[in-house]
Amino acid sequence: MRELDLLASGGVVGGGGAGFPLHKKLSTPAEQLLINGAECEPLLKSDQYLMLTYPAQLIEAASKLAAIVSAREAIICLKDHYAPQIAALKETLSKAACTPPVRLHLLPTVYPIGDEQALLHSATGKTVPPGALPGSVGCAVVSVSTALNALRALDGKPVTSRFVTVVGEIRNPGVYRVPVGMSVNEVLDRAGGATVPDYRLVLGGPMMGPLADRSDPGVVTKTLGGILVLPSEHTLVRHALLSMDQARIRARSACIQCRTCTDLCPRHLLGHPIYPHLTMRAFAAGNRLEPSAMLCMECGVCELYACPMGLNPRRIQQTQKAELRAKGERPSFELKDPPALAEYHQAPSGRILARIHAARYDIPVPASAVPLTTNVVRIPMRQHIGAPAEPCVTPGSTVKKGDVIGRMPANALGADIHASICGTVEQADKSCVVIRAS
Repeated sequence: MRELDLLASGGVVGGGGAGFPLHKKLSTPAEQLLINGAECEPLLKSDQYLMLTYPAQLIEAASKLAAIVSAREAIICLKDHYAPQIAALKETLSKAACTPPVRLHLLPTVYPIGDEQALLHSATGKTVPPGALPGSVGCAVVSVSTALNALRALDGKPVTSRFVTVVGEIRNPGVYRVPVGMSVNEVLDRAGGATVPDYRLVLGGPMMGPLADRSDPGVVTKTLGGILVLPSEHTLVRHALLSMDQARIRARSACIQCRTCTDLCPRHLLGHPIYPHLTMRAFAAGNRLEPSAMLCMECGVCELYACPMGLNPRRIQQTQKAELRAKGERPSFELKDPPALAEYHQAPSGRILARIHAARYDIPVPASAVPLTTNVVRIPMRQHIGAPAEPCVTPGSTVKKGDVIGRMPANALGADIHASICGTVEQADKSCVVIRAS
């Protein structure tokens, strides 16, 4: 299909973090195509900005992507308190004639409703089986930024930039349009710099984003949605830096097996047989693995919201998942009935922000995004699930913005990579391509 080829050559991948190549995701027919406008993580505003600024383009993208998978409809899903975005989309929809049709679905303001399985259940009533993907129930889920990148790619314009929310202890918080490959440190400088002398960076959202390396936090990629600047003593930093030996000691001494971590687990509320309290018990004992840890989506609700003792179920489940995979374990699971009153066990987004001491970093959606430019980019060849792209330029060659600098290997899952600035190639190897503006 020509449209899939354009998505592949445009380098479009999921913008929500995993970076799944869109041409591959849309190669399987689906009954419904969902646009994820929930912006799952607290504090992030980029997708809200895009929905407010480009409602007509988003609706056009939703219909075109639905047509590619032969879906009967496209559903734009966004939280029920996004009033300006809802108004803008409704007004545009009232004037649009889309085939397939596009409609809105309003989501509750809870975390992590932007998880594609929770979103899908809210919008369609379907439940994705444990360990399966949305395609198993006839759905495809695409984020707002991915859909807009896809629309551009269908017009022959590849992905060269990313809208990034920069918040926290920063002088000029906001949404920035950043060339792919621009240094995170340079982005911070252009945003006015940190307001505290001793800080750490979280790349992504506060609940699931990893703590960046202090000496080299890296560069902006196609999947980086946020940069959060935190004081070094912040609770999120302390959780991230806790050693697993310390976590085991704390689990042995303080876990009371109250099962609150399980009762509030978003996947458990869908009927998935995941039991974080049993993982805590197994980890504290130190002599066995809990298979249900494989179902953890690592959202952090158990660790940063649910646990009354301030323990680390999410970190521990990550560890057990890694050990299970290293042993080649592939347990199978069956979907169960969701718990009674499951909807009342969801975590309100405002209470999440208060619990993680981040409410003061929440900013309104800006009226405009700040465009950034740079003289040098370091563009990774792996910005997606699958095989890294193979560089197709050499040091000394001249490139223009949008030129292909890395191609996905033949017969492999991957995505093309493009120059984000015009300039001269200084380095080209299997890890990255460095371009300096002429």
